[in-house]
Amino acid sequence: MVTVDTVRWYLKEASTLGVKEFYFTGGEPFLHPQIADIVRETLNYGPATVLSNGTLITEAVAQRFGQISRNSKYKLEFRISLESPIEAENDQIRGNGSFQRAIKGIQALLHAGFNPIITTADWTKYGKFAKETDAGFRSLIGSLHAPQLRLKKLPLVLLGRCAELIRPYHEGEQVTGKCFDNYDVNNLQCATSRIVTSKGVFVCPILINDTKAWMGWTLKESLKPYTMESHACYTCRTSGLTCKNDDSVSYETRLPQNDEEVKVIEKETVRKSVNKFYSTAAAHTQKELCCPTNYDSADLSHIPQEVLNISYGCGSPVTLAQIELGESVLDLGSGGGVDCFIASKMAGDRGRVVGIDMTDQMLVRANTSRESVAKKLGFDNVRFIKGFLEEIPLANECIDVVTSNCVINLSEQKEKVFQEIFRVLRKGGRFVISDIFSNREVPLIMKQNSKLWSECISGAITEVAFVNKIKAMGFYGLEVINRYPYKKVGGIQFYSITIKAYKFKKSKECEYRGQYATYKGPFSHVSDDDGHAYPIGIPVEVCTDTAWKLSNPPYKGMFIVLDIQNGDEGKPCGPECCE
Repeated sequence: MVTVDTVRWYLKEASTLGVKEFYFTGGEPFLHPQIADIVRETLNYGPATVLSNGTLITEAVAQRFGQISRNSKYKLEFRISLESPIEAENDQIRGNGSFQRAIKGIQALLHAGFNPIITTADWTKYGKFAKETDAGFRSLIGSLHAPQLRLKKLPLVLLGRCAELIRPYHEGEQVTGKCFDNYDVNNLQCATSRIVTSKGVFVCPILINDTKAWMGWTLKESLKPYTMESHACYTCRTSGLTCKNDDSVSYETRLPQNDEEVKVIEKETVRKSVNKFYSTAAAHTQKELCCPTNYDSADLSHIPQEVLNISYGCGSPVTLAQIELGESVLDLGSGGGVDCFIASKMAGDRGRVVGIDMTDQMLVRANTSRESVAKKLGFDNVRFIKGFLEEIPLANECIDVVTSNCVINLSEQKEKVFQEIFRVLRKGGRFVISDIFSNREVPLIMKQNSKLWSECISGAITEVAFVNKIKAMGFYGLEVINRYPYKKVGGIQFYSITIKAYKFKKSKECEYRGQYATYKGPFSHVSDDDGHAYPIGIPVEVCTDTAWKLSNPPYKGMFIVLDIQNGDEGKPCGPECCE
């Protein structure tokens, strides 16, 4: 345990090194029996912040710290962490009763004259504690009758209890030295801070259990560079763990406040603006676009790190497409090629993969890595070509699977994109698209912001609008595979959603010829895309088009389809009898 004398020694050393402020974290700082004396000593050298779960802060404790603060020339602040504004959700992480004790701790600090900051982890990207989180915290702050309370949302580190509830880091979520080419390291916590413990000095509080993060026994020793190797470093690099206190209750992405801050689309088309943005992103990793995906590490083992560094997606459509050996795959907006290289392994040497992108710099990066991938796999089935989503340079009905990872929102002409997808897909072919959707229509001021276009915000449409467009095109069997909250901008909630659907092209001579479909269950009844009802266990006469649909994915296996007229009284009808 760190003693007051030890802290005093480190404080003197810190003053000679120009340290400007001090933070106390843990574990839980209030478990230390001398925490009040330690904080009092620290306030002789600079402002201090205590990071706590608030459960041990009683009225007496808060008043004692209030007295310490009033007698110091430097400011003392408190940050109290809550996982959720809902008691049951918070206690799932912190333990039973922790929410109520934390609330009492916040109230005690308010009574002592402090204005604590409530901090919360951003679980929403992973589908946890996402329901009305923002509104819940605002309601909580209102119930405390403390409108001055501030709220800070921090990125979630996938370690410990968080990893148990969600998942641990995978191999694709790891940083390398290459990741810091042209990267401002001042965004990193370890660029400006160290953690002092009874076991010496570590690079940051997240890594105190990592022996590689031990820097020595003195602060001076810790001035040497640190090679970021921990998976937790990925979160810091992509999201940033060090940020200034926000005096606002809202933590929404800030919108432009006036015309001078808006680079309107009239100055250059969306296509040109997006192309310019991703040309830069091909050369220099854009940390704000690096979103964690659900890629399996086994799917990435053959892919160079430089490809992963410029993977700007919002999902993992290729891994969800269930690509089979020998299938042909088209990836729209292929970028550095990560999804194409994953598809390459799945399709095998008898399959083929085509990546289309409009950005020359991305095509260069993808083609540079292609040889390396082919060598590891033992075959080369990938090619990258320049093209636009609205004008796919491929023949009709030549593709089994179309994938797209967060690029359709970048197009102003989405109907043309859907038309092109439908055109190149074979009958029964499927698309799997991950993209950003909004809960309501994006207003004009956001559509006029070229930066928000490039960040996948301004071009987003609602899920309902998307579904209506693809149904009108002739797609069927729609399935929503994944849905995650992405971010909130201008009061609009944006989601990352992955959707699958299949192509069906009506035959010219559709007819009823004695074909019957029997729904196998487990529901009492279902209906198809055309409104046909199928009670469980009861044969329903269907036309040749419907018989074909029900005999193929995604309905294959759900129905028994018989061709009675042709004497098929016990053998299920296959695709060959439905043409």
